[in-house]
Amino acid sequence: MVVVPPTERLPEAIGGPALRAAALKGDPAAAYEIGVRFAEGKGVAPNLDEAAKWYDRAAQAGVVPALFRLGTFYEKGLSVKKDVDIARRYYLQAAERGSAKAMHNLAVLDADGGGKGANYKSASIWFRKAADRGVADSQFNLGILYARGIGVEQNLAESFKWFSLAAAQGDADAGRKRDDIAKRLDAQSLAAARLAIQTFSVEPQPEDAVNVASPAGGWDATPANVGKPATKPAPAKRTAAVN
Repeated sequence: MVVVPPTERLPEAIGGPALRAAALKGDPAAAYEIGVRFAEGKGVAPNLDEAAKWYDRAAQAGVVPALFRLGTFYEKGLSVKKDVDIARRYYLQAAERGSAKAMHNLAVLDADGGGKGANYKSASIWFRKAADRGVADSQFNLGILYARGIGVEQNLAESFKWFSLAAAQGDADAGRKRDDIAKRLDAQSLAAARLAIQTFSVEPQPEDAVNVASPAGGWDATPANVGKPATKPAPAKRTAAVN
């Protein structure tokens, strides 16, 4: 549960009584949903200050998508002071819980360096983790690193593989780079790379790294039987005797 001050209030337009009551009582999933609605302007005008507050509450309770979203707020300076170190800390927590998007963003921060110098070795590790989980941008970036030998030992077959996988997800630039790399590979290496592509399977993310549980029917569902008289049970039917 998250700590919500007793004086906290939520606008009725943010959602139904069930959502508002759950959030104010400290339900982490409800807190995250409130953050999403403030961030995206669902039912209310967008309010990033409120979104950050509710994301923070959900993140403190370990809600993985909240950790990721709060990381983006600190990375971009959305309603909070921009702080790449804090962003990285939230991304790392989410990545360690299996969030592929957090893995990718960690890699980007490492590759960028944030004024402290790029760490391509660390970036390659996180790009690889995200690429294994199907993130096309990570697959593309990993193709670049292997082609140039940055942060990893140069390996054109690996570069071809990752460009190919990114291209299969619709990345046209990856397709062009794949074709360029293919011209530099011998027949045996190219055949091995194509086999690796055929046998590649995306590593699944944990359910709670991607989705936040909500009540059956969603937070705004109206109970089906409210105000309706109870249905009388049907009389039991007897089974015909078998002679």
